[in-house]
Amino acid sequence: MDNKYIKIFILFISLFVLSGCVNVKKDSIESITQYITGNQRKLYNNFNKGYKYYIPKGLSASEIDDLNVKIKSQRYNYYLYVDLVSYYNKVKLTYNIDKSLYYSKHIGDGEGLINITKLADNYLINIQYNYARIEVKVNESDLKDALSNALIIVNSIKYNDETIRAMLDEGLLSVNEKVVQVFDESKSQSDLLEITEEEYYEDDNNYDNDYIN
Repeated sequence: MDNKYIKIFILFISLFVLSGCVNVKKDSIESITQYITGNQRKLYNNFNKGYKYYIPKGLSASEIDDLNVKIKSQRYNYYLYVDLVSYYNKVKLTYNIDKSLYYSKHIGDGEGLINITKLADNYLINIQYNYARIEVKVNESDLKDALSNALIIVNSIKYNDETIRAMLDEGLLSVNEKVVQVFDESKSQSDLLEITEEEYYEDDNNYDNDYIN
Protein backbone atom coordinates (compact mmCIF):
# COMPACT_ATOMS: atom_id res chain seq x y z
CA MET A 1 0.00 0.00 0.00
CA ASP A 2 1.26 3.48 -0.87
CA ASN A 3 2.62 5.46 2.11
CA LYS A 4 0.18 8.28 1.35
CA TYR A 5 -2.82 5.98 1.75
CA ILE A 6 -1.34 4.37 4.86
CA LYS A 7 -1.06 7.81 6.49
CA ILE A 8 -4.64 8.67 5.54
CA PHE A 9 -5.87 5.36 6.97
CA ILE A 10 -4.00 5.91 10.26
CA LEU A 11 -5.34 9.47 10.49
CA PHE A 12 -8.90 8.25 9.94
CA ILE A 13 -8.62 5.59 12.66
CA SER A 14 -7.05 8.08 15.07
CA LEU A 15 -9.80 10.61 14.55
CA PHE A 16 -12.46 7.95 15.08
CA VAL A 17 -10.91 6.76 18.33
CA LEU A 18 -10.10 10.20 19.71
CA SER A 19 -13.45 11.74 18.81
CA GLY A 20 -15.07 9.54 21.43
CA CYS A 21 -18.51 8.06 21.01
CA VAL A 22 -20.83 5.77 22.87
CA ASN A 23 -22.65 2.86 21.31
CA VAL A 24 -25.99 3.19 23.04
CA LYS A 25 -27.12 -0.31 22.11
CA LYS A 26 -23.98 -2.07 23.32
CA ASP A 27 -22.48 0.03 26.11
CA SER A 28 -23.52 -0.21 29.74
CA ILE A 29 -25.85 2.23 31.46
CA GLU A 30 -22.87 3.41 33.53
CA SER A 31 -20.80 4.15 30.40
CA ILE A 32 -23.65 6.03 28.74
CA THR A 33 -24.28 8.06 31.90
CA GLN A 34 -20.63 8.91 32.43
CA TYR A 35 -20.13 9.96 28.82
CA ILE A 36 -23.20 12.21 28.61
CA THR A 37 -22.85 13.89 32.00
CA GLY A 38 -19.14 14.36 31.42
CA ASN A 39 -19.69 16.34 28.21
CA GLN A 40 -21.33 19.71 28.70
CA ARG A 41 -22.09 21.07 25.25
CA LYS A 42 -23.39 24.60 24.92
CA LEU A 43 -26.14 23.66 22.50
CA TYR A 44 -29.78 24.66 23.04
CA ASN A 45 -32.91 24.41 20.92
CA ASN A 46 -35.66 25.04 23.49
CA PHE A 47 -36.15 28.08 25.70
CA ASN A 48 -38.45 28.55 28.67
CA LYS A 49 -38.78 31.08 31.49
CA GLY A 50 -35.66 30.77 33.62
CA TYR A 51 -33.90 28.05 31.69
CA LYS A 52 -32.97 26.66 28.29
CA TYR A 53 -32.15 23.13 27.20
CA TYR A 54 -31.47 20.81 24.30
CA ILE A 55 -33.82 18.15 22.95
CA PRO A 56 -32.23 15.41 20.79
CA LYS A 57 -33.25 14.88 17.18
CA GLY A 58 -36.55 13.03 16.84
CA LEU A 59 -38.07 14.57 19.99
CA SER A 60 -40.12 17.74 20.43
CA ALA A 61 -41.66 19.72 23.28
CA SER A 62 -45.44 19.51 22.95
CA GLU A 63 -46.86 20.94 26.19
CA ILE A 64 -45.10 23.53 28.30
CA ASP A 65 -45.65 25.56 31.44
CA ASP A 66 -43.11 27.33 33.65
CA LEU A 67 -41.87 24.20 35.41
CA ASN A 68 -43.08 21.24 33.38
CA VAL A 69 -42.54 20.10 29.82
CA LYS A 70 -44.05 17.17 27.97
CA ILE A 71 -41.60 15.94 25.33
CA LYS A 72 -42.75 13.54 22.62
CA SER A 73 -40.86 11.07 20.51
CA GLN A 74 -42.34 8.78 17.89
CA ARG A 75 -42.94 6.16 20.55
CA TYR A 76 -42.98 7.70 24.00
CA ASN A 77 -43.78 10.71 26.14
CA TYR A 78 -41.06 12.16 28.37
CA TYR A 79 -42.10 14.35 31.31
CA LEU A 80 -39.60 16.97 32.48
CA TYR A 81 -39.83 19.01 35.69
CA VAL A 82 -37.32 21.70 36.67
CA ASP A 83 -36.88 22.93 40.24
CA LEU A 84 -36.07 26.61 39.73
CA VAL A 85 -36.43 27.47 43.42
CA SER A 86 -33.96 24.85 44.64
CA TYR A 87 -31.54 25.83 41.90
CA TYR A 88 -31.72 29.53 42.75
CA ASN A 89 -31.26 28.86 46.47
CA LYS A 90 -28.44 26.40 45.69
CA VAL A 91 -30.10 23.73 47.82
CA LYS A 92 -27.87 20.71 48.34
CA LEU A 93 -30.02 17.77 47.29
CA THR A 94 -29.48 14.21 48.45
CA TYR A 95 -30.54 11.09 46.61
CA ASN A 96 -31.12 7.66 48.11
CA ILE A 97 -30.44 4.47 46.19
CA ASP A 98 -33.29 1.96 46.18
CA LYS A 99 -31.82 -1.52 45.92
CA SER A 100 -35.25 -3.06 45.37
CA LEU A 101 -35.44 -1.55 41.86
CA TYR A 102 -34.21 -3.01 38.59
CA TYR A 103 -31.54 -0.29 38.55
CA SER A 104 -30.73 2.45 41.03
CA LYS A 105 -27.41 4.29 41.02
CA HIS A 106 -26.03 7.72 41.70
CA ILE A 107 -24.85 9.96 38.90
CA GLY A 108 -21.23 10.93 39.51
CA ASP A 109 -20.45 11.39 43.19
CA GLY A 110 -24.06 11.72 44.20
CA GLU A 111 -25.01 14.74 42.09
CA GLY A 112 -28.06 12.89 40.84
CA LEU A 113 -29.83 9.55 40.65
CA ILE A 114 -31.06 7.13 38.00
CA ASN A 115 -33.90 4.82 39.00
CA ILE A 116 -35.26 2.21 36.61
CA THR A 117 -38.31 0.24 37.71
CA LYS A 118 -39.34 -2.97 35.95
CA LEU A 119 -43.09 -2.96 35.43
CA ALA A 120 -45.36 -5.68 34.08
CA ASP A 121 -44.93 -4.78 30.41
CA ASN A 122 -42.26 -2.09 30.31
CA TYR A 123 -39.76 -0.03 32.30
CA LEU A 124 -40.06 3.29 34.10
CA ILE A 125 -36.99 5.53 33.89
CA ASN A 126 -36.76 8.25 36.51
CA ILE A 127 -33.72 10.56 36.47
CA GLN A 128 -33.00 13.34 38.95
CA TYR A 129 -30.09 15.55 37.99
CA ASN A 130 -29.14 19.20 37.55
CA TYR A 131 -32.15 20.40 39.60
CA ALA A 132 -34.48 18.57 37.24
CA ARG A 133 -36.42 15.35 37.02
CA ILE A 134 -37.42 13.47 33.89
CA GLU A 135 -39.60 10.36 33.57
CA VAL A 136 -40.51 8.05 30.71
CA LYS A 137 -42.03 4.58 30.32
CA VAL A 138 -40.46 2.46 27.59
CA ASN A 139 -40.20 -1.04 26.22
CA GLU A 140 -37.09 -3.02 27.13
CA SER A 141 -35.71 -2.78 23.59
CA ASP A 142 -35.73 1.03 23.83
CA LEU A 143 -34.42 1.32 27.38
CA LYS A 144 -30.92 2.62 26.60
CA ASP A 145 -32.09 4.89 23.78
CA ALA A 146 -34.62 6.55 26.08
CA LEU A 147 -32.11 6.73 28.91
CA SER A 148 -29.60 8.55 26.70
CA ASN A 149 -32.29 10.98 25.46
CA ALA A 150 -33.38 11.75 29.01
CA LEU A 151 -29.81 12.25 30.21
CA ILE A 152 -28.98 14.55 27.30
CA ILE A 153 -32.01 16.71 28.13
CA VAL A 154 -31.37 17.14 31.88
CA ASN A 155 -27.61 17.49 31.39
CA SER A 156 -28.12 20.31 28.90
CA ILE A 157 -30.30 22.51 31.13
CA LYS A 158 -28.82 25.95 31.77
CA TYR A 159 -30.56 28.25 34.23
CA ASN A 160 -30.93 32.03 34.06
CA ASP A 161 -30.47 33.52 37.51
CA GLU A 162 -31.82 36.96 36.63
CA THR A 163 -35.04 35.59 35.17
CA ILE A 164 -35.58 33.24 38.10
CA ARG A 165 -35.00 36.08 40.58
CA ALA A 166 -37.56 38.20 38.73
CA MET A 167 -40.06 35.34 38.79
CA LEU A 168 -39.57 34.95 42.54
CA ASP A 169 -39.95 38.71 43.10
CA GLU A 170 -43.18 38.72 41.11
CA GLY A 171 -44.55 35.75 43.05
CA LEU A 172 -44.59 33.53 39.97
CA LEU A 173 -42.71 30.79 41.82
CA SER A 174 -43.56 29.25 45.16
CA VAL A 175 -40.93 28.06 47.62
CA ASN A 176 -43.23 25.10 48.17
CA GLU A 177 -43.19 23.93 44.56
CA LYS A 178 -43.13 20.13 44.47
CA VAL A 179 -42.15 17.66 41.83
CA VAL A 180 -45.14 16.06 40.13
CA GLN A 181 -44.50 12.35 39.72
CA VAL A 182 -46.31 11.66 36.48
CA PHE A 183 -46.46 7.90 36.80
CA ASP A 184 -47.46 7.85 40.48
CA GLU A 185 -50.98 6.44 40.41
CA SER A 186 -51.79 8.13 43.72
CA LYS A 187 -51.59 11.54 41.99
CA SER A 188 -54.72 13.08 40.57
CA GLN A 189 -54.62 13.62 36.83
CA SER A 190 -55.57 17.24 37.49
CA ASP A 191 -52.12 17.72 39.08
CA LEU A 192 -50.38 16.93 35.83
CA LEU A 193 -49.49 19.03 32.81
CA GLU A 194 -52.71 18.16 30.95
CA ILE A 195 -51.08 14.78 30.53
CA THR A 196 -52.41 11.90 28.51
CA GLU A 197 -50.87 8.46 28.92
CA GLU A 198 -51.25 7.74 25.20
CA GLU A 199 -48.09 6.39 23.60
CA TYR A 200 -47.13 6.54 19.95
CA TYR A 201 -46.11 3.48 17.94
CA GLU A 202 -45.65 4.89 14.47
CA ASP A 203 -43.11 3.66 11.96
CA ASP A 204 -39.70 4.68 13.28
CA ASN A 205 -37.36 4.10 10.38
CA ASN A 206 -35.78 7.49 11.02
CA TYR A 207 -35.36 6.88 14.75
CA ASP A 208 -31.66 6.12 15.03
CA ASN A 209 -29.88 7.02 18.24
CA ASP A 210 -27.34 4.19 18.31
CA TYR A 211 -24.37 6.49 18.66
CA ILE A 212 -23.71 9.61 20.69
CA ASN A 213 -20.69 11.61 19.63
